[in-house]
Amino acid sequence: MTNEFSILIADDSEINLWLLREQLECWATEISLAKDGREAWELLQQQSYALVFLDMNMPYFGGMDLIEKLRASHGCNSQTPAIAVTAHTQEQQRELALAAGFNDYLVKPIRLQHLEQVVTRWRLTSDDNAAYYAEQVLRKTQGNSALSQTLLRKLFAELPDHLAEIEHSVSNNALQQAWDLVHKLQGTLCFYDFANCLAAVDSLEKSLTQNDPEQAHRHFKRLKVKLNWLLDNQTAVLQSLLADDNSQSILHEC
Repeated sequence: MTNEFSILIADDSEINLWLLREQLECWATEISLAKDGREAWELLQQQSYALVFLDMNMPYFGGMDLIEKLRASHGCNSQTPAIAVTAHTQEQQRELALAAGFNDYLVKPIRLQHLEQVVTRWRLTSDDNAAYYAEQVLRKTQGNSALSQTLLRKLFAELPDHLAEIEHSVSNNALQQAWDLVHKLQGTLCFYDFANCLAAVDSLEKSLTQNDPEQAHRHFKRLKVKLNWLLDNQTAVLQSLLADDNSQSILHEC
């Protein structure tokens, strides 16, 4: 079970480990340190974390290797928010990291202001994320809880097949077919107004339009992580929907 806010930091530089730990101590209830990619991978199999910081260049496994292993796994941290830490400032490097499965990107030397922004952005519990999806659907239905439940259940029923079809097309480099499927999914997610998922869909659609199979594979992995989180937490989303509805009822009674 995840601690209140546990963090893993992986970096082969002892100084960088120490500095980042010192900066993060005011937010974390527990911090684990890994001095290389192999040690980081072992820790990721043993304990759930709320946030993970991975240096891009480490012995055994670099950050890109680790994030691909992590997102492809079924372990306790397969969907944990992960931050790429690197000295590279190029926009292309940032895009590659995000496409591979990282959620955010920090450039060394790390400024406390930027670190605080990243921690604040990703310091979300599952309930917070579930509430976001519930609120978006309620906004679409103008607060109609029954209709919102119907729409969400329809989405949950359809998403697995959508994902499987897209994955099959991307894996077989049938990029036009994949584009058609992704475009259809984009329309669905636009209706629900799930902005965090739409960003990943847009990146995937762009790579397919550019006929870039390597980027398409990377962007699909990122999208799959987000949509699998939604499917894995559908009960929490529906419960959050009901909780929001109950709160509104109480307010009206008052």
